[in-house]
Amino acid sequence: MEKIKLYNRDGADLWLKKSNKQIEPNIWMWYLNVDEKHEYVLKFCRYIGDDILEPEAIDPSGGPMLSLGDEFEGKYKIVKIYSINNIWISERDNN
Repeated sequence: MEKIKLYNRDGADLWLKKSNKQIEPNIWMWYLNVDEKHEYVLKFCRYIGDDILEPEAIDPSGGPMLSLGDEFEGKYKIVKIYSINNIWISERDNN
């Protein structure tokens, strides 16, 4: 499975991991994952926005804050956030 490594100030091994659930063409469900030693990073995650059911951003302890529209590696873009286990990411073909 694909994953995107994220920097965390607390030293956690934190990454986004692609699930096998495709939402639409080029949009997949991803989720946040962390090493066992730093599980608190996800337990103390803030949800930011007007609608708790569809937050505009999530901010795990020690970061990074992930917001709608954030892009990674010139290929991935966050298009919807529901929870740490349900982040929709668009994958673009840059060729």
